[in-house]
Amino acid sequence: MSVATVAGIPIRVHWSLVGLMGLYFAFALITAGMAETLEATSVVVALFASVVLHELGHALAARNYGIRTAHITLYPFGGIAAITRAPATPFQELFIALAGPAVNLFLATLFFSLWTVSGAWLALAIAALNLIMGVFNLFPAYPMDGGRVLRALLVDRYGWVGASRIAMRVGRIFAWLFIGVGLVGFVPSLVLVGGFLLFALAAERRRMEQMVALRLWREHVPFTGMGPAPARRWSRARGPQPYSG
Repeated sequence: MSVATVAGIPIRVHWSLVGLMGLYFAFALITAGMAETLEATSVVVALFASVVLHELGHALAARNYGIRTAHITLYPFGGIAAITRAPATPFQELFIALAGPAVNLFLATLFFSLWTVSGAWLALAIAALNLIMGVFNLFPAYPMDGGRVLRALLVDRYGWVGASRIAMRVGRIFAWLFIGVGLVGFVPSLVLVGGFLLFALAAERRRMEQMVALRLWREHVPFTGMGPAPARRWSRARGPQPYSG
């Protein structure tokens, strides 16, 4: 469901988030009352506004390299900026990946400064949320931002395919770690993030296999499994590339 357009980029909200927010508001209203519900809702709205700004950071950084963003979609576990093609170089990947967390760290600094001046609890809450979001997204859990940073740093040594495979292995470890910690600590959001990472990793692996197969077919080389890692090559693949935040 499209709710707005910012800088020419459609902002969408997935139906699951709409339903979850409706249930949350109804439950909070019944158990806590209107005043407390409005306070809690203001924090949730601030959280997802920060997610949108995080994804806009990715999108505008990508635009700097001529890469269009098809849309930004909000889910219960966060947001995704669907850029229309992969970055052309490891440096571009690094720059685009770091742009989202950089926005969060800027917002954390800004709202913490506002809190020191005004003492407003909402400013402190927004600062804390953005600090957590910025740091969390730097975990090397591919395809999160930190995982893309890890891949970009490994490309020169292992090639695009080799670096992607390493980043995906690390991402899978973090995915199961998030699920485990979420289940033990009763943190549903971590379980959602871990589940999303496993789903996204499977999709990324299929996409990489298709790209390698196409490249090898063009070079008239038989393709089996993942294929050899093209030495020091970067992907110029087309198709949506999700940046999660």
